Amino acid sequence: MKKTNILGFTLIELLIVVAIIGILTAIVATNMAGARSKARDSKRVSDIGQIQLALELFYDRCKTYPSAITNPTSGIACSANPAITLDSYISQIPTPPTGTYGYFKDTIPATDYVLSAQLENYNEALKDGVQYNNRFGTAVCTDATTAPFYYCVGPR
Repeated sequence: MKKTNILGFTLIELLIVVAIIGILTAIVATNMAGARSKARDSKRVSDIGQIQLALELFYDRCKTYPSAITNPTSGIACSANPAITLDSYISQIPTPPTGTYGYFKDTIPATDYVLSAQLENYNEALKDGVQYNNRFGTAVCTDATTAPFYYCVGPR
């Protein structure tokens, strides 16, 4: 009688390996969710900085801030030759991952503003933000350590 040795894994061994891989995948996936929300917050803070720079360049040339940031070609145009609009400094307003960016400004003279974004997590950048305490009506700007978290900046 001939004896053959069959090498391989049993069904039980394969099921155990699949279960272990499934558990490790679940652990990694839950850790990635936090990293994704922090990445979205970083994008919001970076976008606010880009918009702020464009507003400051516009103000330097026009001595006033534009009436809106949603459409860079709209709003006040300087009387310079050629006419300057916000799109001279930023071609497209960055789009936040979720929500919108708030832009609130003085009416006359337009020498002050606040840009805001709601963050998903507490961030050290909140300590660097400004607090306007309803100076612009609906602008919400706090450095609270409990949700919701609002990051706001004003003129430099």
